[in-house]
Amino acid sequence: MRRCYRGVALALGGILMAGHTSFNSCSFGTMHVYAAEDALIEELETAFQEKVLIGEENVETEILEEKDTEQPDEEPAHEETIAEEPEPGQVSGSGFSLEEQEYQVLLRIVEAEAGGEDATGKMLVANVVMNRVRNGHFPDTVSGVVYQKSGGKAQFSPTVDGRMDRVSVSQETVDAVSRVMNGEDVSAGALYFKSIYSDSSWFDRSLSRVLEHGNHIFYIM
Repeated sequence: MRRCYRGVALALGGILMAGHTSFNSCSFGTMHVYAAEDALIEELETAFQEKVLIGEENVETEILEEKDTEQPDEEPAHEETIAEEPEPGQVSGSGFSLEEQEYQVLLRIVEAEAGGEDATGKMLVANVVMNRVRNGHFPDTVSGVVYQKSGGKAQFSPTVDGRMDRVSVSQETVDAVSRVMNGEDVSAGALYFKSIYSDSSWFDRSLSRVLEHGNHIFYIM
């Protein structure tokens, strides 16, 4: 790099020497050339160093700006949801929740009416009870439905013949009721059922039969 500076200085010195005719004048001009050369070299080196420093500052500034424009981490596509805990004294499923006392009534009526049935037979009885709870023609609680009387006659005979009080609820009944509480409905909307051994003709006269399973026939209005 210094050789480049020296070449520029010599060229300038040659121009200065062209105006002198004597040896002394040439010597004097040459001395001025070398002095000018050193001054020019120093000036060019200073300018080059300043340019390098400015370049380094620009590079550093670009790096900082690049960091500043980096995009923030994306938000997760979704947040993990936490299932709500049932309130104290409640038994909950994905379909509905019941107070503990209501839940026990449902278990006992299912056991009393369908203790000898398979899982579907147990679920059908539980479905009928819950269909009535949600229907405006019947009470809106499990206890109200199970213990309801119409015209002085019990809707569920185990409430009057003592079976509700004597049953021991099996795990199969608990499992069947749990499936109903979680939204399973195999009843086709049934609101009534009777034993296949019943000789009552009222059901077939007044209602529409929807299915028969095990020891029961199921009806809608």
